[in-house]
Amino acid sequence: MDKYSSEKLIAEELSKLTIQEREKAYEDVHGVSNLVEESPELIERCLLELKRELDLNKNSFAYDLAKRLSEKYVSNRKLRLQFLRATLFDPKKAALRMVRFFDLKLELFGTENLAKTITFEDLGENSMNALRQGPIQVLPSRDNQGRAVIVSNQNSFLSLVDKYERPVITLGRVLWYVIACAADDEETQKRGIVIISYAVGSQQRPDAIRRQLLGQCAMMADAVLARVSAVHYCFRASSSAAALWRAIVGGGGTVLRVRMRTHSGSHSECQYSLATFGINIADFPVDMNGMLKLANHTKWLERRQIKENCLNLNIVKDGAVDLPSRFDVLLGRGKPFNSHPGNKRLHEIIGNFFIEYNQLFRSQKTKLAADIVQMVHEYGGRFLKQDEESAMWVEVSDLEARNKVAHGFRRKRESEINVGSNVGKSSVVWVEVDKESKKRMKVDTTAVSASSTSMSRGCFCGEG
Repeated sequence: MDKYSSEKLIAEELSKLTIQEREKAYEDVHGVSNLVEESPELIERCLLELKRELDLNKNSFAYDLAKRLSEKYVSNRKLRLQFLRATLFDPKKAALRMVRFFDLKLELFGTENLAKTITFEDLGENSMNALRQGPIQVLPSRDNQGRAVIVSNQNSFLSLVDKYERPVITLGRVLWYVIACAADDEETQKRGIVIISYAVGSQQRPDAIRRQLLGQCAMMADAVLARVSAVHYCFRASSSAAALWRAIVGGGGTVLRVRMRTHSGSHSECQYSLATFGINIADFPVDMNGMLKLANHTKWLERRQIKENCLNLNIVKDGAVDLPSRFDVLLGRGKPFNSHPGNKRLHEIIGNFFIEYNQLFRSQKTKLAADIVQMVHEYGGRFLKQDEESAMWVEVSDLEARNKVAHGFRRKRESEINVGSNVGKSSVVWVEVDKESKKRMKVDTTAVSASSTSMSRGCFCGEG
């Protein structure tokens, strides 16, 4: 299978859709679809209609069993709201998704875990060990459209098949758990998730067990707690890649298949192609040599277990989030904070107001800092810091947010002073003057800078 034959397969599925359905699939893949405006009236009406649809459903053995085991869990408002968000508030589709959810949950986790939230400890020893090895990871950053991104390294994932007696169940639990963790976040519920099946360099044979496992993984898209907005399949053209790709396509329905995109080539080619879809490849868990990276995954797993312990003790703060949005400003020091999109955006705003800020009195500076905090809130951002107990991100007070902005202005002033203090210092560099002979000469950049400065001053004064 080459790139063109896989794209032809997707094109055939798209041809079966209406124009409106095709546009919706395209918008989902590229993350440009409009979010549902969740008014209190809409939520209450859809929750009521969802209950009616569930009562009418007669093919719901697992759902009915879960309801008998725990009416409180099955009727939980937050749980049902997740299914409504996953189906863009279509009560009929939400009811079908909820029934599938319990069917698959019963198959994977059994009766004893059917009517409860699955935790890390519920996975069982084999699935916990498999998860620790990082075959499926949640990226520490969202894509450019604010969606959570899950990467399945197919070589690592499928290599575990031979290690377990029931690999389809063992590894199916891993994917289920990772998606459920990602969906445990309000913004992810609203915007959906992106799944990347990464098979570049995979040497896995397409036997029956592996095809069954990938087919089951594709089927999960219609049963999990978050909407799968897009699936990206990365591979090198080979017969084994073709067979594994067909297993994924065969397992998913039309809704999933038309949201699939393929990327063929080397590690660098596929990852740069993913970047065009808004994926932050700096956080990608596979390097350009095909080596699996575990640092971010290990931290994520540690934070997740801390969160589950805090939830068990009921000490998680209201509004706490797992994964900050691209608009949020993170309080902290170091490169991970400075490189966050929300922090970069705040830095640009501070740069725009820097001259004005320096000309103000203290009380006026406080007012400007408050205005910038309000500006961040208006475009959907929050000022967040990591809670020490739960390891989750919580919103800080307006005072802390203003202090963050004021600190940004101080840092900007310090950097300007440092730049100014370096003016006049000798700095010699080698400059190429002839490409053919490769001749180079030493240039004192101080002299060049001084010359440029005098010229610009001369022009300004009308002397040039």
